[in-house]
Amino acid sequence: MAPSTPAPVASASDYALHPSPYDPRAGGGADIEVIRQLAQTRSFRLGMPSDAHLTPDGKTVLFLRSPARDAVQSLWAMDLASGAARELVSPATLLAGPETLSPEERVRRERMRVRTRGFTSLGLSEDGARALVTLSGRVWVVDLATGKTTELATGLPGEGRKAGAAIDPHFSRDGKRVAFVRDDDLHVAPVDGGRATQVTRGGREQVTHGLAEFVAGEELDRHRGFWWSPDGAHLLYEEADTTHVDVLTIADPFHAEQPAQRIAYPRPGRTNADVRFGIVSSTGGATTWVQWDRTRFPYVAQASWPKGGPPLLYVLERLQRVGQLLAVDPATGKTRVLVEDRDDAWVNIDPSVPRWLADGSGFLWASDAGGPEWRLELRDAQGKLARSLLPAGFGYEAVADVDEKTRTAVIEASADPTGTSLWRVSLDGAVPPQRIGPERGETTAHFDESHAMFVAREESLESMPRVLVRSLDGSAAREIPSLAEAPKMLAGVEMEEVGPDHVRVAIVRPHGYRPDRRYAVIDAAYAGPHVTVVSQSALGYIRTQWMADATGAIVVSMDVRGTPRRGRDWERAIAGKLGTVPLEGHVATLEALGEKHPEMDMTRIGVFGWSFGGYFSALAVLARPDVYRVGAAGAPPADWRDYDTAYTERYLGLPQESAAAYDEASLLTYARKPVEGDAAARPLLVVHGTADDNVWFLNSLKLADALERAKRPFTLFPISGVTHMPLEEDLNESLWLRVADTLRDGLRAPD
Repeated sequence: MAPSTPAPVASASDYALHPSPYDPRAGGGADIEVIRQLAQTRSFRLGMPSDAHLTPDGKTVLFLRSPARDAVQSLWAMDLASGAARELVSPATLLAGPETLSPEERVRRERMRVRTRGFTSLGLSEDGARALVTLSGRVWVVDLATGKTTELATGLPGEGRKAGAAIDPHFSRDGKRVAFVRDDDLHVAPVDGGRATQVTRGGREQVTHGLAEFVAGEELDRHRGFWWSPDGAHLLYEEADTTHVDVLTIADPFHAEQPAQRIAYPRPGRTNADVRFGIVSSTGGATTWVQWDRTRFPYVAQASWPKGGPPLLYVLERLQRVGQLLAVDPATGKTRVLVEDRDDAWVNIDPSVPRWLADGSGFLWASDAGGPEWRLELRDAQGKLARSLLPAGFGYEAVADVDEKTRTAVIEASADPTGTSLWRVSLDGAVPPQRIGPERGETTAHFDESHAMFVAREESLESMPRVLVRSLDGSAAREIPSLAEAPKMLAGVEMEEVGPDHVRVAIVRPHGYRPDRRYAVIDAAYAGPHVTVVSQSALGYIRTQWMADATGAIVVSMDVRGTPRRGRDWERAIAGKLGTVPLEGHVATLEALGEKHPEMDMTRIGVFGWSFGGYFSALAVLARPDVYRVGAAGAPPADWRDYDTAYTERYLGLPQESAAAYDEASLLTYARKPVEGDAAARPLLVVHGTADDNVWFLNSLKLADALERAKRPFTLFPISGVTHMPLEEDLNESLWLRVADTLRDGLRAPD
């Protein structure tokens, strides 16, 4: 549904957020156009440059971009000298009809949380001469010098357009061939013409070659299933066998004429996909299978084949308390252990490492296993520690670049847990770390091969995100133009450290706030592991500000124990206590806020959130009705026995061994408990997509059943055919209006 008056399009020159349109003297109030704008712009992400790549000559940056209210991305190029940007190719020029996705590609995008259409990924050959884009399972190569676009012959001889969709294509390092997955097997096609060669054999629905299995993509931050060797002669690939994995069903009652989907989904304590890795010639032939203790280490969290180094796998025990970085002999498949990480709770994964040095002398590694914090290390080629690269308390996040010539690395770090900065670090410890770019805000970077230029995404509380090309020495900067709309209003955010734990809290007050009045409080929660919600990013608070205006309440966000960026012990506090630690932390922080802010009425507290935040919202109302009066829970995992293995067992262990921990964390435990008096009447809104294959809809059905049998008040709002990411504009509008109505009505002051 389009708003009657579209918001202005922001340009590079007017990208600062403008003041709120609300006059505080008028008493505030929520503008429905804001929630519509959030839905129509995908939270203002549409129109932002994405997946930007610098060409090796340092003259051009390639990027994907959509219009402000259209999710279809095209391929663009910007000349760095002039700043002029031009569209190289659009989906409409390549595809006559509507875009279609294979079931495998839909699942892959869901795992990657892709919210756009058209070109959703961009490949660049190592020499910078060609770009690679995909659409509807077809692959095109763009010659950047001439602009010519050529479709690859991805089908087998004689199959033509009837061949299955190509998935996840990647250039060989010389840019002359493209590897991709089609019909569950790896294929290689020449860029300059000719038919594709099938490289692996035997792929089928339950045994795939070259695709990451569910838990790798959803929980281990690995979305790829194959890698080229540096010389292009071989491919390292994954085989995933789901033959013995539980199969769950998604049936769409709204379209009863359509067949149900049957999806392999590993639940705690049950069978995982059987994963192994192999090395095969890029022209096909026999596979050399990689040898490691797959029974003890069933998960492959990372894989790569770096220049100057061997193929690498990072494998994890099922309970993820031990991880090993393995070097693979490509001739025999035998492995040797380079690094072993151990932690009594769980081993964290850093997808940005290992970074192997091209001269073969060693690699960068990072870990926080055993604590007390993340360590960045230089290790030799045998895995022996050469030196630690950062002082204590630095807040390491990720490696962005390694330059062997200057013996430096660029890293992202968050000494302040509400933001991320870039730092240049010496590999030899010759000079202390040096900051690059803004001091405050959220900054991430992608470097070119020269290591002298990089693409930076910079966010702050004062402005919209910007994507810039910067020089490492700070002498040059060029903003990549964005088409994203500016929000209709500016969120007023106050950041505080609260209580003895110095919990970071963001406070957003309704427009028209008056200090002489008392306000209900809403907890905008996620509360789960590996996520922070208090951030120096303006876009993170637009919905929060709208919710404050829509309900007339003060909305608070907080990062209590169990969240990252505060050290190993702070994060691992959630081990075995997936629900109780976050809930106790939020309640204690709310109490501290009440003591500090008398304008906050702590007898009227509500809560809302999605996914783990939905779980927390339901838990808060059910387990602590003395604190929380009303909640809105989106896609909540009701019983952790019904979530996936890799996530759940990491925090709770195996259900056969930790039944009490699972029971304590289950919403069903609290839903079934008898409650008397006012606490029995705490309203709870449960929202869930019926096609969710991450947190399955069965979770909300089980919760609704338990609440109904216990005669507790609730409303179930099923969203037909929607996955874990509800993107439809009209549904988003009605969804958030319903959430706001539920919270506002449940927090009304007594007469």
